[in-house]
Amino acid sequence: PRLAPADSAGQKPRDAWEYLAASHPPSACVPASASTDRRRMLRRRMLTTAAKAAAAAPAAAGAAASLAGKPTLLKSAAIFGSANALGFGISAATGSHLHLDLIGTGVFAVAAVATAGADARQRCSAGAVALWAVKLSSFLFYRALQTQHDGRLTEILSTTSGAAGFWFISFAWGWVVSLPHTIAAGVPAAGRPRFGGPFDVLGLGLFAAGLLTETAADYTKWCFKADPANRGRFCDAGVWAASQHPNWFGNLALWSGIFLLNVPTLAADLPAGAGWLRRGARLLGGAASPLFLLSLFYGQATDAIANQAELARRRYASDPRYAAYEQRTPLVVPTIASLGRLFGR
Repeated sequence: PRLAPADSAGQKPRDAWEYLAASHPPSACVPASASTDRRRMLRRRMLTTAAKAAAAAPAAAGAAASLAGKPTLLKSAAIFGSANALGFGISAATGSHLHLDLIGTGVFAVAAVATAGADARQRCSAGAVALWAVKLSSFLFYRALQTQHDGRLTEILSTTSGAAGFWFISFAWGWVVSLPHTIAAGVPAAGRPRFGGPFDVLGLGLFAAGLLTETAADYTKWCFKADPANRGRFCDAGVWAASQHPNWFGNLALWSGIFLLNVPTLAADLPAGAGWLRRGARLLGGAASPLFLLSLFYGQATDAIANQAELARRRYASDPRYAAYEQRTPLVVPTIASLGRLFGR
């Protein structure tokens, strides 16, 4: 599942799997020397993907209509399941994986809007999720069009079983991460706490900070790798000086913000007499999203999941600056000291 933008080793864990091979520059912009043939090829690919999406639109609309009135968790599962099934179909039929983030991350916006409801807080939550999903999926799709290839994903998606497993993980990741918004959407609207309280302000503030951090990490790394002078170097520019994975930190922060935004609804005594057991279960279910991301990010950063850190050490073994960077820079969450280095530059 797409976690966030590229890490300091040039390996971008797209939420639950790595996205961009370290040898691929993040295509901050298409070089001016790009050939006419390449630009035409990119346009053809974009049009082909758009045509596939358009062809699937009527079926998606019909499915959405049939879900009206269904429980929100079931509705969310159906939307994420349908989108990832479509993604698997495209992968199996074409062997391409350019559409992975366009569909896998973009579907968050569809699921959020489908469960927006009429409550001000719920609509604000839906808008926040949709904003993040559209921003990240469009960025990653454009980058995929530029790089055209990811060796690790090519191997995974080279078999039908590998592609099926990949898209199932994408479905499960999306459904779990969206739980704060989805569970809150299922709480009766009548009698919900008024929007505008401390949790709303804190949640939206944390979401905005996370979104800005994730975006800054993506853009900084993108431009860094696009500069020929940085070829073979690790990125410690900008927010990468404060965290080895600032994109993951931004992603964790924004989803923590979405959880806090929905806390008043999750903890509400609704329906009347719900009791602490039911309200506590809703809060724990919503908290599963940031807790899942926290464990996933630190698992990847410490090589408990995959071996990204080891690959980075091998890649930059000849650069003594990298060992120093690794020792002084926190893995995910910045410290006061690392923030001091960032702002003291």
